[in-house]
Amino acid sequence: MNKIKIFTLIYLSFFVSALLLAQSLSKNPPKLTEYVTDETGTLTSEQLRTLRLKLKAFDDSTSTQIVVLIINSLYGEPIEFVANSIFKYNKIGSEGKNNGVLLLISKGDRKIRIEVGYGLEGVLPDALAKRIIKNEIAPELKKDNYYDGIVNGINSIIKVTKGEYSREEDEEGMSLSTIVILSLFPAIIILIIIVSVIQSKRGGSGSYSGSGYSSSSYDSSSSDYSSSSSDSSGFSGGGGDSGGGGASGDY
Repeated sequence: MNKIKIFTLIYLSFFVSALLLAQSLSKNPPKLTEYVTDETGTLTSEQLRTLRLKLKAFDDSTSTQIVVLIINSLYGEPIEFVANSIFKYNKIGSEGKNNGVLLLISKGDRKIRIEVGYGLEGVLPDALAKRIIKNEIAPELKKDNYYDGIVNGINSIIKVTKGEYSREEDEEGMSLSTIVILSLFPAIIILIIIVSVIQSKRGGSGSYSGSGYSSSSYDSSSSDYSSSSSDSSGFSGGGGDSGGGGASGDY
């Protein structure tokens, strides 16, 4: 009877171990075939389509791959391990450039992770990734506005890669460049007045004609941008890698 109990316990231990291994996302990461994958059914089909086309267009125009994954649970694993494993398994980013970003959201655990490829660690350092999570993504996710939070996160990451996202803030959230401009504003106004007076005394009026400035056709603030005429938005990793750079947060 004791032998039967022992064999039963051994069998159960093997069964439980196998079950835990099967649930381990770091050991068995999912294969991603779309730029946005929602395993929770949170996003609508139209929201998924919009986000996928947006990220595909960005990838096509810049070779920078941003991938979003929403899962139900981490099954007790640290989100850092899971995100890094998923990133490496799917080779997010271009080979040699390692310019990929994974936005991972665990809905059941209410955790967020931005995993950054080697090539973008200088552009998107840990502190900046943390700030994007805290200021742009988490506030909307707390209100269950998952689509808006994801759009905010994507747009912020895109702005970072384009050099358009402010990196430094004072305690009230004002960017350093804004502070400098505001402090110089009175001097700028005085200078403009002086120049205007001088020109009026000369009796001449200069005229300037230049070519109009056209910004990039990609609008990072738009949540429904797509430069593709095709609905095809399938994702395929380009060979990128990550060393664990990025940041995590709760909501």
